[in-house]
Amino acid sequence: MSNTHYIFLESLQNTYQAGGVVMLPILLAGVIGFYFLFSSWLRIGKDFFRADVHKVVKRMRRDLNGGERDRLNSKSSMGVEMAIKRLRKRGGLLGRELCNAVEIAAKNPDSFRDYMQVRMMKTVRYMEQGTHIVSVMASAAPLLGLLGTVTGMVSTFEVITLYGNQNPVLMADGISEALISTQSGFPADTSETAP
Repeated sequence: MSNTHYIFLESLQNTYQAGGVVMLPILLAGVIGFYFLFSSWLRIGKDFFRADVHKVVKRMRRDLNGGERDRLNSKSSMGVEMAIKRLRKRGGLLGRELCNAVEIAAKNPDSFRDYMQVRMMKTVRYMEQGTHIVSVMASAAPLLGLLGTVTGMVSTFEVITLYGNQNPVLMADGISEALISTQSGFPADTSETAP
């Protein structure tokens, strides 16, 4: 590693140590939140953010509409089979759900609406797994930052009590702890608007 990497890692370590005892819970809240955020993205995001989603739906409609036109030629299941084959080939959450929906609609069109309502509830529950933990961690980090502010100010007042306020160097550690832990707990404000 180059000197730049060592300097960066050393500054991170110094910041962590200067932030006091509250830095560990803040760091853990961030790690847990990002773990569940990335696991949700890996579970569903890579499938939904693919560029070919609209192409898959268009191709499925074309296959199914072609199957509807072929009913006169006694090839009614040809379009359904082609749509199911292409959806299985694509894979992923979207392909699996569309494939199941096409199969149910082909077998029993009357129960299709009930099936879709149940599947939609199950899929939404599957997609929302872990999101409540992300929101809890995002809410806990600022509170931990405020706790760090309090602990830093308490240590500052202890120094003032023992040594008085004549030496600002002694008070700097407590103020530094308060500011660093507050900054670490609060996310960057991106909601500023131009006047």
